[in-house]
Amino acid sequence: MKYRTLASLITPTAFIFSLPAVAAIEPAAIDAGPVKVVPMISAQVGYDDNFFSTSANEEDDTITVLSPSVQLIAEDGLNAYRLTYQISQGMHQDHSSDNYTDHNLSADAHLEFSQRSVLDLNAAYNKGHEARGTGLSATGGIANSIDAPLEYDTQTVGFSYIYGAPEATGRFQVYGEHLDREYQNFRSVTEGRDDTEVTLGAVFYYQIMPKTSLLFEARNKDIDYDLDPANSLDSETRKYFVGATWEGTAKTTGTVKVGVSEKDFDSASRKDFTSSSWEASVRWAPRTYSVVDISTSRSAAESTGNGNFIDTKSYNVNWNHAWSDIINTDLGLGLTNETYEGAADGREDDTTSVNMGLNYDMRRWLTFGLNYSYSDIDSNLANTDYSKNLVMLTINASL
Repeated sequence: MKYRTLASLITPTAFIFSLPAVAAIEPAAIDAGPVKVVPMISAQVGYDDNFFSTSANEEDDTITVLSPSVQLIAEDGLNAYRLTYQISQGMHQDHSSDNYTDHNLSADAHLEFSQRSVLDLNAAYNKGHEARGTGLSATGGIANSIDAPLEYDTQTVGFSYIYGAPEATGRFQVYGEHLDREYQNFRSVTEGRDDTEVTLGAVFYYQIMPKTSLLFEARNKDIDYDLDPANSLDSETRKYFVGATWEGTAKTTGTVKVGVSEKDFDSASRKDFTSSSWEASVRWAPRTYSVVDISTSRSAAESTGNGNFIDTKSYNVNWNHAWSDIINTDLGLGLTNETYEGAADGREDDTTSVNMGLNYDMRRWLTFGLNYSYSDIDSNLANTDYSKNLVMLTINASL
C-alpha cells in the first residue's frame, strides 16, 4: 500500500527550479517514540543567462538556494500520518531585490478502513513567490513592470476516497481540492488576481484484465476571483474523460484519458470554449536500470492579463538511465503550445525545452546533481521571443 513503510513516506526536499530529478537520498529517521523525525537539507548553486526571461537586454545572475526541511511521521497499522515543514531561502548575486524566503507547511493522512475503503487527506499552507519574468510578470502579463518578485499565500485542502478492492471488477473514486490564493505585494496590480479554486471529480474503474482497467471520469473546476468586475474571469471548467490505466504490462505502466473540456465564463462579455482534452502519462522500462517517461496533456491555464485563458498543449519525454549503482543521467525534451484565447493580438507561443542531468549517489545520505536546462520561446507577438540557459548544482544531505 501507499504508506505501508516508513521509506514510502519520506519525500525529498522540493526544489525551486523545474529540472530533472537529482539522485535520491535514503535518509535515516530519528526515533522519537511514536513519531519518526526525518531532517533533510538541499543546497543549490546555479547560473541563469537570462534571469528575467526577456527578448532583449538580457541580464544574467548567479543564484543560491538553501532548503532545509523536516518531516514528522507516525504509523498505526496501515494508517499513516505525516507533517512536513520546509523553508527555502533564495539569494541572488546581482539582483538582491529578487531574494526571497518561501515557507511550506503540509500535513497528510492515509487511512485504510478496510481493503476496499481507503481515504487520503491533505492540507498545506504555502508562502511562496513568482520570480520576475514568470506568471503575472511575464511579458504581456499585468505585472510586467514590477521591480521585485510577486509574493503570495495559498491554503489548500484536499481528499481522495476509493471504494473497491484493488482486484475488484469495479472501483469508484471521488476526489476534491479547495485552494485559496492571495497575493501579498503590488496590490494595485495583483488584488484582482486573488482567487478561490474548487475542484471536484469522480472516476469509475472497470477491470478488464488483472492489471488493466477502463476508466470513466468527470471533473469540475470552479474559479472565483475575489473582485468581480463586469468582465469577470470567474468560470467553470468541466472535463469528461474515457481511458485506461494499466500496470506492468509489456514493461509499461500508464494512464491515458481522452475526452472533452468545456469552459464557461460567468461574464457574457467573454466567450465560452469547448474543445478536445487529454491527459496521458506512460512509463516504459525496457531495463530495470533504464526508464522512459512520456506525458502529454491539454488544459486551460488562467490568463496572466492577455485574453480570457491560455489553451495549453504540452508534450514531454524524459529518459533516466543508471550507468552504475551510484551514477545515473536524465535527458528530457518538452514542447508546449500556448494559445491566448480571446486575446486581441492573437498571441500564440511555442516553447521548446531541453534538460540534461548527471546524478551521483556519493553516500546513502549524500547525493550530488549537475543539471543543465535550455528553453526557447517562439511567439507571434513582437518582443516576446526569448531563450535562456540554466546550469544548477544541487547537493542533498540527510542523517
